[in-house]
Amino acid sequence: MRFLFRWAFRLLILFIVLGIGLFLARDNLAKWWIVSEFRENGMDAKIGQLEIGFPLNSTVAAADVTIFNLPEYGGSPMLRIDDLFIDCDFSELMNVRRKLRPHFRQVRIGITEFNLVETKGGERNLISLPDAVAQSSAQHALGESPLYFTIGNLNFSWERLKFTNLADAGQSRDVNLNIEGYTVQEVEKLSDLRPLFDKVATKVTWKVLLDKLFGRLFGD
Repeated sequence: MRFLFRWAFRLLILFIVLGIGLFLARDNLAKWWIVSEFRENGMDAKIGQLEIGFPLNSTVAAADVTIFNLPEYGGSPMLRIDDLFIDCDFSELMNVRRKLRPHFRQVRIGITEFNLVETKGGERNLISLPDAVAQSSAQHALGESPLYFTIGNLNFSWERLKFTNLADAGQSRDVNLNIEGYTVQEVEKLSDLRPLFDKVATKVTWKVLLDKLFGRLFGD
């Protein structure tokens, strides 16, 4: 009986040590899982820093994030994020996985560069910004389309927009947006983001690129 107790005690200690190790390594494990998800979909990603507050708090913070284009779009960097901070209930993050509509109490995102790519066949890696964030339907006017998520407080920065035309390099553009700390409260539908989109549009003077970026939003 003493041997059994000693064995059980050692096993308990082992589980505690393992649990502490997993807790300390949770950020690296989460980083590995996120990158694996992208690679399963044919893309690549790099995450410089990732900090998950669970179980002490309900925040996620990341820095130096790069998401790469699919090979058919050249495989170049698509999105570079210098700073990302999300505050929400962790059950809401599971809603993303379940393709439900999550609510984020606070989102702070600093985009260094987004690269909009158009192939020789005219296909783009992004249909438009409105299509990326909202579900449009015949039941709603475009501006009233519900977003795929809701945000209590959004703090948004965007340094540079890049347009790459794989068919004609002469059509490619680099646009300095220099939007810093733009704040939007209670974001639920597309029209809530309209002031932010308007601010971006004032920086994009080439109408062809503006139409590619926003689709039919400004013609609505």
